[in-house]
Amino acid sequence: MSELNVRPVERRPRFAEHIARSLSDEIASGRLRPGDRLPTEHFLSQNFGVSRNVVREAIASLRAQGLIESRQGIGAFVSTARQSSEPLPRVGTQLLEGDNTIRNMFEVRAVLESQAAALAASHMTPRKLKTIQAAVERMRYEGAPTADTVNADLDFHRAVAAASGNGYLEAMIRTVLEPMRPLIAANFARQGPMFGNIPNAARGEHEELVQAFIDRNAAAARNIMGQHIVSAASRFGYDITFF
Repeated sequence: MSELNVRPVERRPRFAEHIARSLSDEIASGRLRPGDRLPTEHFLSQNFGVSRNVVREAIASLRAQGLIESRQGIGAFVSTARQSSEPLPRVGTQLLEGDNTIRNMFEVRAVLESQAAALAASHMTPRKLKTIQAAVERMRYEGAPTADTVNADLDFHRAVAAASGNGYLEAMIRTVLEPMRPLIAANFARQGPMFGNIPNAARGEHEELVQAFIDRNAAAARNIMGQHIVSAASRFGYDITFF
């Protein structure tokens, strides 16, 4: 994401060290806390501008220091053995730790919402477009994101589903969206250079979709929505694939 605290590194051998230090700083500051899931290798490699192998080397270094623990088939987490002396209130963070339930929900969303976006682009009307654009605009905020930022995010996806013209598809998307509200709220509330821009990143991807709707380009809308769900899953710490 655009506000990630990435500093240029002159020599390649120092890349992994730089990433490890950046993540260690996030842990020391409390922005990454015991039990928190790390972003995916894909997310980190894109935002630090390095290969996944370099990210793996950095994670291995942190694991050796006892800062990170890996859970097979789930991901990498901040070690729960290192507790902050003054833990801050946390909202829904058990969902950020999660299991395959959340991954499965993202995979279902990628399938359903990409098709809904394609149909919406094909059947787009000025009235439907206005509703979708209004939700995107409500995601703009000053200061910190609020409950309405989360509502606007969900409203955008519901509006796209409604614009598909398929009531069954809309109902299924609504069913899978609402249980994710606490997860989205928890991730939007996370601050610091690694996480603070998550709501703006989501809004930017929504804006790309709006352009596809304006162009009535079903193929583009399908691909952009699918990749948006993949990116969202990555920001939450899950690797999924959109075909």
